[in-house]
Amino acid sequence: MSADRPLITQQLRCDRTGLADAKAMLTAAGIEAETSVLPGQPETALAKLVEEAQFDMLVMGAYSHSRIRSLFIGSTTTEMIRSCKVPFVLMR
Repeated sequence: MSADRPLITQQLRCDRTGLADAKAMLTAAGIEAETSVLPGQPETALAKLVEEAQFDMLVMGAYSHSRIRSLFIGSTTTEMIRSCKVPFVLMR
């Protein structure tokens, strides 16, 4: 068993809790929502999900990193802007 395993498991629990909270908030507002945690790089996993599920639109949250970090590492948001094949709304 990898030493990183407990940290990954803890992060997944936090991710799922945050998603459940967001879904509950949307449901309370009368908005139907589905959530999931997918394996892989975010931009690849999202692109695959959008295509396979035949989404009409993608709504995505984003937060800013420093410009230098984004220059060297890139960002999921930037990649989604380049590659998304359906209209999307970006929330900050």
